[in-house]
Amino acid sequence: MDPCQAPCGAGPDRSAPPHRVDAARTHPVACSRSGAAARRPQSHRYRRSRAHSVSVSRPGGLLRTCGARCREGERGVMTAARCRSSRTLLLYAQDNQGLGHVTRTLTIERSPEEEEAAKQHFRAIRGQVLRDVALGLAPDLVLVDHEPLGSKGEFREGLWSLKAARPHTRFIFGLRDIMDDAARIRTSWQEMGVYRAFEELYDGIAVYGSARLYDVAAAYAIPSSVHPKLEYCGYIVRDPPAHASAPNTLRARYGLRASGPLVVATVGSGSDGYPVLATARAAVDRLQARHPELAAILVTGPFMGASERAQLEARATATCRVVAEAETCELMAAADAVVSMGGYNSVCEALAVGVPLVIVPRATHKIEQQIRAETLASHGLAQCVHPRDAGPETLAAALEWALGRDRKAHARLVRDVIPAFDGATRLTAYLGRWLGD
Repeated sequence: MDPCQAPCGAGPDRSAPPHRVDAARTHPVACSRSGAAARRPQSHRYRRSRAHSVSVSRPGGLLRTCGARCREGERGVMTAARCRSSRTLLLYAQDNQGLGHVTRTLTIERSPEEEEAAKQHFRAIRGQVLRDVALGLAPDLVLVDHEPLGSKGEFREGLWSLKAARPHTRFIFGLRDIMDDAARIRTSWQEMGVYRAFEELYDGIAVYGSARLYDVAAAYAIPSSVHPKLEYCGYIVRDPPAHASAPNTLRARYGLRASGPLVVATVGSGSDGYPVLATARAAVDRLQARHPELAAILVTGPFMGASERAQLEARATATCRVVAEAETCELMAAADAVVSMGGYNSVCEALAVGVPLVIVPRATHKIEQQIRAETLASHGLAQCVHPRDAGPETLAAALEWALGRDRKAHARLVRDVIPAFDGATRLTAYLGRWLGD
């Protein structure tokens, strides 16, 4: 199937660029509206459906049932709020006397619709701000990261308007190699008009990865006409600290003995990393029973909940430290094995220092981290422990693999697959070429 072709039965063509605008004029961030539109924003996601109603004559008046049959003396309502993504909300309520429960339920039924309308209004404001900033700044080059047209397409109008107003501006899309399930990305890009943007809007696509590890053109069905625009810049890793501590100095800083294997466990920001660190803590207990000289440092990250961090801190010992924040690049360089979730930055940092790595990917509907972990494992660069299998014994066994690796041989293997981690330097040079530097 041609990825640029609109799906059958599609609604208004969201992929089409907006009408040409007068670049000399920028519109205010919020526009006033009058009449019904001002009183009640329209929702496109949730549509309130009319309940199936029947009126039954009875002494003393009418008994009205909406979707559900009620006993004498009761009033009931059963309504369905349906949204475009085929999700249906069923709400039921009944009253023996009065209308309190039914009224409250009808109020609740309206809430998703109003909330979605507010979200769409907020997105429209964001889109206007982005458009006005882009036109006002009049940049020579635009680098858009991750979402080619902005989150839910909020930057679409701004980008196309800038393209029309400044034909000489260069547009580059920064593509992290693994985004999510490839089929899901293809469908989303088709619906959003991304393939058309690759053809007509963007001058180049900078891929933050390696074609040897992940071929984005094949995965995301990028049209062959766009292939010349692809530029693999390699993996982007933060620069190490200017004055990194020697391993013995670092161990002394955390009160650990100078010898023996060191395990470092890190979960990025920590917002959803507690299960991984809790399992890692239990795995360390098992490893220390077999390797008494082993030490560990667990980094919770700044966004882990206070109660979760407190639970981990309560289990800290003289040979298993728990810290909220640390220079992870420095810790990884001193470690003999690393446990990490599967985020791009954490994984790249571990690979860059050549430390054997055990990845426990995030357990959500998005499988980006799982794909990354499995891809690296297939090249022998890491062990992947799926969240559903991530018990203490399983994680301890994976760490035994990491601790048993020859560190220098492992680093050589990493360099064979990924020769360099100079993506930032290569990206800068690539952008400079577009600017004529």
